Amino acid sequence: MPSFPFYDVHCHALTLSHPSLLAFVESVRRRRLETLLAYASAPNYLVASLFLKGGERIRNMLAVMENDVGSIFRLMEDDLAGRFAKEGDPPALLTEGSLSVGSQGFDRLVLVPLVMDFGSSGAAAEELYYSAPAAKSVELQVRDLLDGIRDYRRSRPSGFLEIRPFLGIDTRHYDLDALAAVLGRHFAGYRRGSEASAAAFDAMRDFDERLASPLRFAGVKVYPPLGFDPWPEARGRRGGREREKAELLWSFCEERGIPVTTHCDDQGFRTVSLEESLLYTSPERWAPVLERHPGLRLDFAHFGAQYLRTLGKAPSTEWSDRIVGFMGEHPNVYADFSFDGTEAEYYDWLRRYIDELGAERGELLRGRLLFGSDFAVNLSRIRSYSDYYRIFAASPLSGGERLLFCHDNPERFLFGE
Repeated sequence: MPSFPFYDVHCHALTLSHPSLLAFVESVRRRRLETLLAYASAPNYLVASLFLKGGERIRNMLAVMENDVGSIFRLMEDDLAGRFAKEGDPPALLTEGSLSVGSQGFDRLVLVPLVMDFGSSGAAAEELYYSAPAAKSVELQVRDLLDGIRDYRRSRPSGFLEIRPFLGIDTRHYDLDALAAVLGRHFAGYRRGSEASAAAFDAMRDFDERLASPLRFAGVKVYPPLGFDPWPEARGRRGGREREKAELLWSFCEERGIPVTTHCDDQGFRTVSLEESLLYTSPERWAPVLERHPGLRLDFAHFGAQYLRTLGKAPSTEWSDRIVGFMGEHPNVYADFSFDGTEAEYYDWLRRYIDELGAERGELLRGRLLFGSDFAVNLSRIRSYSDYYRIFAASPLSGGERLLFCHDNPERFLFGE
């Protein structure tokens, strides 16, 4: 019987110790008017979760993030198996070793948890008593994640999840030699599509810092709303150094076929000004990267969703349109709709958007879209991991399209030639 995994290419295994929460609060505090205007023009985004039903969504999300990483993986599997189901809920999606989504069954779930490189962005305000910057080394999050994978696999040797994490990288946090060392340490064994790579991931079942394979990650995650610029200006001494580090990262990933996921909607966990965040997050910022590195395997997360809009007007599709343009120019450009699918209306929009592209461009997009959940961040707008799957299964997408998005396309993005 052929193996038929379901792929969630964009999720997180964040605990409360990982994000730079103080940096987020300080950013909001320093830019109160900007934050108010941004949220007012994006009324269906995160701010609603703070007040809806007494903050029930945020409390639900915190109930997940208060766990350790291994427990978060078990919670996700248990949710699909119906452990947390309430009276009146539909039947469990995961039964007898099979995940049922629509009319299709899947024999395992491949999760791609994305590590976020918060770096030292948790610096405290000078007026605080504890004014020393908070340490948010990405290596601590890496250790938590790898230990969590080990704990999940030891506790559930026959567990349904296969976990292929992406490493968060912000080139500003390294000098050139340190960046090269980090890439070499975590991707030394990376060989796209090889049996050796698969075996290396299997070895993480018994992860040990001293003994584990040098291959620990399946890709790279970058996050512009924290201030990461995918193509820094090369002017000046500092600018030249930053461009050199970006060139190293993109060359390294392109040559080895390492997939990269970048945040691409106009909201998110932001610690820089809205203007700066929009500049770095816009797909247009990637035009020179893709021109220089046309073979780069790049996933634009959230398919360029734009929530900011003039009141009374529909959201812009400028970013989504640009991403589709990139797909026509570059063979390895993809997009995922993580977080977007928290509401059934999104799939109504996606159905219309694909159809209106016409036959050729619509077919192009069908071959590049990826299923992602953005769990547990998506709990700010949805009750559960299972509910996210159920909305996808009930969407107006055809069964063939759903299979493309949750199996064929992700498999090609992650492992294909």
